[in-house]
Amino acid sequence: NHHHNKPAALQDRCSVNLDAFHNGRCKAQWLHVDPPVLTVDNFLTEQECDDIRRITISPPPAGVVRVIKLKSRLSESKSNNQGTAVRLSTTWYVRYGAPQVAPLLRSRMQLLPDIQLEQTEEVQLVRYMGEGQGFGWHEDALSEQEATMDAGGQRIATLLVYLDDCQDGSGRTLFRDLRGGGKDGKQCRLGVSPKKGRALLFFPAISTTASIVEDDNTSTTDDDEDNGAFGNVYFDHTRADHRTTHAGEPPTGQNGQKHIAQLWIHSGIHTPVVFGRVL
Repeated sequence: NHHHNKPAALQDRCSVNLDAFHNGRCKAQWLHVDPPVLTVDNFLTEQECDDIRRITISPPPAGVVRVIKLKSRLSESKSNNQGTAVRLSTTWYVRYGAPQVAPLLRSRMQLLPDIQLEQTEEVQLVRYMGEGQGFGWHEDALSEQEATMDAGGQRIATLLVYLDDCQDGSGRTLFRDLRGGGKDGKQCRLGVSPKKGRALLFFPAISTTASIVEDDNTSTTDDDEDNGAFGNVYFDHTRADHRTTHAGEPPTGQNGQKHIAQLWIHSGIHTPVVFGRVL
């Protein structure tokens, strides 16, 4: 059953351990095998979701949480065909030591046991309010200028947890180039619906060291094989996986809201942007 067997493509990515999540409460499912996309239902309990979400309603002191409102960046880039991803949302940066995020960090350690806390960015809580707020097509991978030694290199994994359900199947995370889960065997664009406590894990970049060791006779720079799916090799031996381009649909409904907690994981030790190294 492909939902439980680990995708072979994980050899170029972080090691994933589902042992803690094969219980009656949680349900882990591989929605896509290459690039791997995983969901884990009940990754956090309803109570844990509420505790984290409460930060957005009555924020703790500034020593624990900082708020950053993100507004649209479309106007600047109309001339550029690519266009920057439009994002309308509010983000709260939460210090590692905040008690509300302890269960999230603990579950993350069980899921990705080889990753140290120091490789993760501060937990970011994102709120999208109403039908005007979402996040256009974008990659989580960093540019070569951004993926510095200080930043901890490239982002190699994205883990996000939906903190509430959205009305009428709105608010999905869509993967532009991936197919899966259509009705009647018809493949459609892969989308993940928000469900309270559900985690979504995917890998914005691959590590090139593993494949060089594994396949002596294929060059990792072979363009035919890649079809432009991967970016250049960075100093930390990573390559962006462009196939993980995704978007966040806006929540619909009268008081439509969508809250997520996200963790970005780097190949090396990351210096926290907002709070610095203090735990």
